[in-house]
Parts: sequence; C-alpha cells; structure tokens
Amino acid sequence: MAIVLSRAGVLTVDSVDRYLPNADIRIVGTTIEAIGAAGTLAQPGDTVIDCSEALVTPGLINVHTHAATAFFRGLADDRTREFWSAGYAVPGQARFTVEDHMVSVRAACAEFLLNGVTCIADRLGDMDRIAPVIERSGIRALVGHTITDKRPDWKTTDAVLERFGTDPAKRVSAGIAPHALDSCDDALLREVARRAEQTGARVFIHVAQSEPEVLAVRKRGHDGALACLIAAGLATSNTVAAHALYLTDAEFEAWPDYGIPIAHCPASNLKIEARTLPLARLVGRVPIGLGTDWTVTNNSMDLLAEARLAALVGKMRADDPTVLTVKRMVRMLTIDGARVLGIDRLVGSIEPGKRADLVVFDANRLEATPAHDPASNLVYSLSPRSVRDVLVDGELLVREGKLLRDDETTLARSQRYLGREPASEATG
Repeated sequence: MAIVLSRAGVLTVDSVDRYLPNADIRIVGTTIEAIGAAGTLAQPGDTVIDCSEALVTPGLINVHTHAATAFFRGLADDRTREFWSAGYAVPGQARFTVEDHMVSVRAACAEFLLNGVTCIADRLGDMDRIAPVIERSGIRALVGHTITDKRPDWKTTDAVLERFGTDPAKRVSAGIAPHALDSCDDALLREVARRAEQTGARVFIHVAQSEPEVLAVRKRGHDGALACLIAAGLATSNTVAAHALYLTDAEFEAWPDYGIPIAHCPASNLKIEARTLPLARLVGRVPIGLGTDWTVTNNSMDLLAEARLAALVGKMRADDPTVLTVKRMVRMLTIDGARVLGIDRLVGSIEPGKRADLVVFDANRLEATPAHDPASNLVYSLSPRSVRDVLVDGELLVREGKLLRDDETTLARSQRYLGREPASEATG
C-alpha cells in the first residue's frame, strides 16, 4: 500500500528547480516511487492525502543542532562575547542530569518535526544515551558524541559509531564530533582525522567561532583556523565546519580550494558574537547549510526564520540586495543542507528514487497567500504555523499539525520541571 500526496503544488528543488503547480507524489515504503500529473497515481488500497490547497517541499535540513539542550532556552540572553568564550557555560547548567537531557531531546525532536525539519546533525556529550531517544522520534539524524582534549572519550564515541554505523542510508547514523579547534589539541585532531578515514565517519567541529579560539590556534603555531584544519588532515569535504566567523580574507579566498562544508547559524552568531559569516562570499563555492545551533544562543528552532535572517543579513553584509536569491535560500534549506551532510543522493529534493522526507504546508493560510511565487512565500512569509503534514522515510510523523508519535503538551510539561537536582554538566 502506498501513500499518495494528491493534487499538490510541488517545489521539487531538483537540478532545474522545477515547480509543479498540480501534481501527485506516490510514496512506496521509504521512497518516492513516482511524480505525475494530478489525479493519476493513486491505486486501489492507497492512502490518498488531499494536497489541493497545499505546497509540498523537501524536508528542511538543520545541519547544526544541540537538541538535548532545549531546556536552556532563555537562560543566557544579552551576554558579552567574553561570557561565551569563557567556556560556553550556562548559568544553572550543572543542575541538569543526563536523564533531563534525554527528556529534552525528545521534546526538541518533536519541535523540529512540527517546524518542518526532517533531518538534524546533532552533537552533545552522552550521545550514547541521547541518540536512541532521537532515533525513537522518527526524525532523520546524524549524531556525534562530543570529545575534547580534557575529555577524549573514544569509548563513548566508538559505542555510538558501533550502534548507529556511518552509512547515511540509515535514518540515524553517526559521525565523530571534536568540540572545537581550541578545545581539541593538535594530537587529538590528527587522531580524529585518522579515525574518520578508518571508519568512513563524517567529522563535525566548531571552527573559528570566537576570537579567543583563533588566538589559541595561533599560539599553537598555526596561521589560523584553516591552517590548523590542514595540518590535522581535516581540511576536506568530509569535515563540517560550524560557524567559520573569524576567518581572514586570505582564508575566505582559500577555503573553496579544500571544499570544506559550512554549517551557517546566523541567529546564534548574531546573538553571541554580533557578527555572521559573509555568506555571499562563499555561497555556491562550497556546500553551505543552515543550522539553529542550541536554544541558549538561538532561542528558536525555526529553520525558516534562519533562512530569512541569513538572506537579509547576507545581503546587508554584501551591500548587494541581488545576492542570496530566493532560489538559493530554498536550496540552502534543503538540497544544499543535504550536500553538507553527504546525504544529497538520498534526500533534499523531490525526485523518484529519493527518500520520502517531505513537508506539506497549508497553502490556504493568510501567510501563504497570494501564491505569486511559492518559493518566495516559503523563504519570506511562511512559518511553522503553516506546517500541516511531515513525512520522514515515508512515515507520517505530523498530520494536520499534530504529532503522531508523541503528545506535544506532555512533552512541554515534562520540560517545565527539568533540572530540580544538582548534576554534572554536558559538553556541547
């Protein structure tokens, strides 16, 4: 039995960015089997979902999250740069237990799904216990256990790699997650590169997110963040660099030579550093996706808002209102994010043979009308309010704005009472 999304407006985000104003999408198992003219693909016994007043897009891909810290929302607003660079410690963080993180990640995954996010790249300490909760949510994820030179926890990293594997064809797979260039010494970074090559794991690392980080790298004898990555063997298309704020002009020019994907998190960067990546300098030259980071530095898990902010601030930084077009930002939300994570052959566009990670937006809402340009509406006016249905691997996880695996109210109440007893901190 198949699921057919019938009579939909479809943003395919294929190689020529086709928009199909009235089409059917037939889903068999985990996969998009066919796309055809409206009313032509349903067969007896199929589940047919009327999308005649809806816009269907690829699932949104969030390339940098710390989902288990959702309960930190609102704990540290309006702080100085020095507050963050002192270690990214949040007031009251120590009272949250690993069990609290497990409750919180369940709620965060639910919030992501309700917001149209079908895939996250997530990292934190204790990922051996957190990742199974992510898996149970139904969301697609690449997960990594954070390591530093003070906590070179290869035992847990190896356990996560063994449990989930590195094959991105699995709905949940694992990577290696060294924390940052200043919290990981050169020997640890070289070991990360060696193990990544040995296991086929993708590497996720914070890069040039603060001036003190870059200063620490220079004190170790490197010319900057890029030179540090090169020396460690991590300046490759297999490394996802989050942030990349404090690069020099020379580094920005050289960066595409190495093809290092970037996770761009504009809201978080603006909140804690009052600056962002000069997006227009690199877009189209290396894979760049969007991330919401963690809720203490970006209180929202709304990736559509992230795209809007990235486009508008990016235009301002470039002093050019023609850059970062609607088409480019739609791709950054979807197929470009998939390319950052190395899963673009599986997801990120609506094409036969790809996984059915899809979002159905209610096109009858005021914010979705008039539909002069559905892609423009997606970037500049739609919000999570318009998310109607969400599928991951062909499974309906959100229907008519309601979670099918979890109860939203119960999850919200569970987070309200977290952190009542002292406990150890988790590392991002």
